Amino acid sequence: MTLKFNGFKIFGMAVLLIASAITAYPLVLAFQRSLAIGGFGNYRAVLVKVNIFRNLMNSVIVTGVTLLGATTICSLGAFAFSKLRFRGRNVLFIFIMMGMMVPTSATIFPLFQIIKFLKLVNNPLSQTLPYITANSIFGLLLLKIYFDGLPNEMMESARIDGANSFRIFVHIMLPNAVPGLSILFVNTFIGAWNELQIAITFISKRDYMTMAALPLSFASSPGRTNNSMGELFACLIMCMIPVIIFYICAQKMIIRGMTEGTVKG
Repeated sequence: MTLKFNGFKIFGMAVLLIASAITAYPLVLAFQRSLAIGGFGNYRAVLVKVNIFRNLMNSVIVTGVTLLGATTICSLGAFAFSKLRFRGRNVLFIFIMMGMMVPTSATIFPLFQIIKFLKLVNNPLSQTLPYITANSIFGLLLLKIYFDGLPNEMMESARIDGANSFRIFVHIMLPNAVPGLSILFVNTFIGAWNELQIAITFISKRDYMTMAALPLSFASSPGRTNNSMGELFACLIMCMIPVIIFYICAQKMIIRGMTEGTVKG
């Protein structure tokens, strides 16, 4: 029995090592290319040519506002669809879920017209409204599943003690939905931080771009030659660093959300 267990463990570790090597190879190759010709001087050149810290702050603002908006909307909406009874609830929920079938490319033009009407073109906040909308649909479904798994007796007991719906939501529902909120937080962060299509459509000035759009802008800047490919890869590496740091810091949150969610299901 122990021999079979050890064999399975070794096989699993081997598969994970191979998968890790395949995943890490593009990163290693990009880092190697970033040191071509100019070495670490390519990184200094990027810092001179691009105000990367301003782009970093743009990403922080856009992602932060998106996280706040999506979390608030999804948690309140999921509580309403899961625990409150109102006419047309199921029809409305299905109608909202249909938004998951609409590709982003199909909504770019009407979204741009709305952003232009609101005079938010070349404003980092122009990205937050579409990001919040896009992430709220999946987040609503995710949190509703968690709220559905919570027994109604918890609400009934709280109502007997005099608690209203808002207090039940804050003090009972949200603490018990932390695994779902963790998954929503991670998915929303990655989606808002790495989104490119909307970022390059609504923002044309480099100083207002987020980190995701910066490498493309850097690659298309005038005067680029094959000898400056090292600077381009250096820009890519610098833009990936915040995401790598986030994954390292949030790995416990990701594991907790996945494992507790599995147990709850």
